[in-house]
Amino acid sequence: MSGDALAEHILDGSYGYAISNAVLQLIDSEHTLALDGQSIVSDGTLVINTSASKKLIFGVDDILSAKLLINGNTGASGQVLTTDGFGNISWSSPITQESGFKTLSVSGQSDIEADQAGDTLNIAAGTGISVTTDASTDTITITNTSTNTGREAFRKFLVDSQEIVADSSTDTLTLNAGTNVSFTVDTAADSITINANTDGELNQNAFTTVSSTNQNTLSASSASDTLSFESEDDTLLDSRYDTNRDKVTITTDNTQNQVKVVTNTPKTFSMASKVPLVNEAGVAQGMPLRNKFFNVATSDPVSGSGGYVGVSTRSLPLLQSDGTTSDVLMPAKSDNSTLQLTLVNSSGTDQILDMEVAE
Repeated sequence: MSGDALAEHILDGSYGYAISNAVLQLIDSEHTLALDGQSIVSDGTLVINTSASKKLIFGVDDILSAKLLINGNTGASGQVLTTDGFGNISWSSPITQESGFKTLSVSGQSDIEADQAGDTLNIAAGTGISVTTDASTDTITITNTSTNTGREAFRKFLVDSQEIVADSSTDTLTLNAGTNVSFTVDTAADSITINANTDGELNQNAFTTVSSTNQNTLSASSASDTLSFESEDDTLLDSRYDTNRDKVTITTDNTQNQVKVVTNTPKTFSMASKVPLVNEAGVAQGMPLRNKFFNVATSDPVSGSGGYVGVSTRSLPLLQSDGTTSDVLMPAKSDNSTLQLTLVNSSGTDQILDMEVAE
């Protein structure tokens, strides 16, 4: 069978010997090769040989089930044909696919998805982190290399019922200096000093409570509390005392930072005159004076008839050793302004005291 010289290697109906509806059989002493236009059947080993510089190309629509040998080997069940990249083919067992996650999801981040068999998951070490692998033990070790050692810290700060919360790792608590306050920061010593810039009495010590015998104690409940001094009249004194005036007059002196309390009680109503004494216990105290009345003869008309009027003076009551009480009267001062009491001091010298009880 021969064809055109340009198609000497092609056996088809254009250039060669064509048959239809028939089978071509090539028979030698041992084997038979049959060609029917769709298949090649050999009852022995079929060898198609070509020189190393030529290619053997099969172009088919379908490969029918049949035995395929590679170097006389049909391979094992489940094996596949593989090539070494140099034209050599052989049977090989595929890598068994284990169960695994196709997608890795991290909250707030994009999903990592293995979209092909050769994909590799890379684990990258971030700031302050190191990653080491041990292929012999199939181990990945993640280590914190940050020099900042984690310590306990307050996450919340409560200031005047207001809560400040650190809601992220980068939050910073800021201290603001208000009126008359300043901060001094020492980064080397990690310290903050709070300074008060107000001058004068506002920086001085002060009493938070004021107490008086047999009276309620006054307490300052805030830094702006003010202690008030009030004067008061006394209606019980209306027969002898001017009720249009308070018992005391209170004045303030801003230049001297003073509060002055002046009594408005006249001397004629003073019943508080006392003689200074030291008792047996060594405690200084005063012995009060009391009124003493005498009848003095007069020629002027007297209420209820009679020729005597009552004269009042002050006396010092003394308890005698026999248990009786006697009154010591005092003479008037030379200018008649008050009474005088003569005492003998420890040196034996007389000492005269003005009693300040002049009528």
